[in-house]
Amino acid sequence: MAYDYLFKIIFVGDACVGKTALTERLSKQKYSPYYHATIGIDFSAVTVDVKDDTIKTHIWDTAGQECFASIIQTYYRGIAGAAVIFDVTDRRSFEKVPFWLDEIKRNGHPTHMPVLMLVGNKIYKRKRVIFHDEIQTFAKDNNMLYCETSAKENININVFYQTLIEKIYNTADLINPDETKGIRRGFVNHNKIIIKENNDCATFECCNIV
Repeated sequence: MAYDYLFKIIFVGDACVGKTALTERLSKQKYSPYYHATIGIDFSAVTVDVKDDTIKTHIWDTAGQECFASIIQTYYRGIAGAAVIFDVTDRRSFEKVPFWLDEIKRNGHPTHMPVLMLVGNKIYKRKRVIFHDEIQTFAKDNNMLYCETSAKENININVFYQTLIEKIYNTADLINPDETKGIRRGFVNHNKIIIKENNDCATFECCNIV
């Protein structure tokens, strides 16, 4: 399939927060109620349309167990965007978000910070323990987009991913794509003129849909 650009995306977060479930909703339009722990890294490809361009994205779905940390380290390099995922019913998974942010910064490109999306998953559950004000404050303080999702009930799956990809598209230098920053030119429309529009939406509010 022809595409204009390729963006490399990584999903990180603790085990059992729903990284693989979100990936499968995006890539296969399906949900499995059975949990299978990711061993190291899984790979999926998802295509997104932004304006007149077709963006092919590679999603690296990472294991949440710390025993795989050394394997995952190399995958933080050359990424255009990162989704840091937690479970809104599990406070420990939210408290680990700074750890994942540090891993992205420590192992990534020294002069490039990918677009960051904070994703609060499993909003279908009743026993929520992390609430909007706390999450929005954290997202604002760390220059992150924020969205809440449910892979099980298919809530905001395409919304959060489209928002992440559009943010990359609107802020990256697409005239001079750089693989070290997670962007590669595709196979069509190489000579088109790229016109960027300013995104006036506050970063932490762009995807605050519940």
